[in-house]
Amino acid sequence: MGRILRLDEISSDQATAQAVAALCCGELVILPTDTVYGLAGNVSRETSLRIFELKGRNYDKPLPVLVSGLEQLQQVAREVAPAVAALAERFWPGPLTVVVRKADDLPPEVTAGRETVGVRVPDQALTLALLEAYGSPIVATSANVSGAPAAASIEQVARELIAAVAVALDAGPCPVQQASTVLDLTVSPPAILRPGPITEGELGETLRTEVQAAYNGHEAADCSE
Repeated sequence: MGRILRLDEISSDQATAQAVAALCCGELVILPTDTVYGLAGNVSRETSLRIFELKGRNYDKPLPVLVSGLEQLQQVAREVAPAVAALAERFWPGPLTVVVRKADDLPPEVTAGRETVGVRVPDQALTLALLEAYGSPIVATSANVSGAPAAASIEQVARELIAAVAVALDAGPCPVQQASTVLDLTVSPPAILRPGPITEGELGETLRTEVQAAYNGHEAADCSE
């Protein structure tokens, strides 16, 4: 079983160092975000396929990517458009996933063969420190078996997932406990693919343009948690 590193028993620097070492070795980790706990790994074909297999996730659903900021975003996005920068200034770190055109060298297994990728900056100090120390984006989808509720605490993460990773970081319950808002910036007007903590009004105000709701009832874009 993966080592559970609890922040009330180990320093954040020690926890970060062990998680970064695991990522550098191509291992998976479980980490906290502001929204839900994530199953994470490096941005590669092999890691993505492992995550799909562990979760029982449909291969036609893209994986989200976490970055520490706009500089790391440039590693997975074709460009950083002014709209992205405006949203980042107001809502990042935070529960907003933006869908942008992917970089040419981003593995198709990450994006399920699509030309877009969902990216966000989590508002979680430990995970942001991990991203900075690792120096690259990571794929991170919710740490649950597909179809099961997302985990807002390490206790809610399925034991089989913890057993399959190198390190599980326990920073206590996630404060938001709601999946991020997903906004597609590759269409005009921008479209909310999944509602979340950040509202249509807030997004439209920031972008100074109309924002459409493109989700259907409970359905949501699987390019986030």
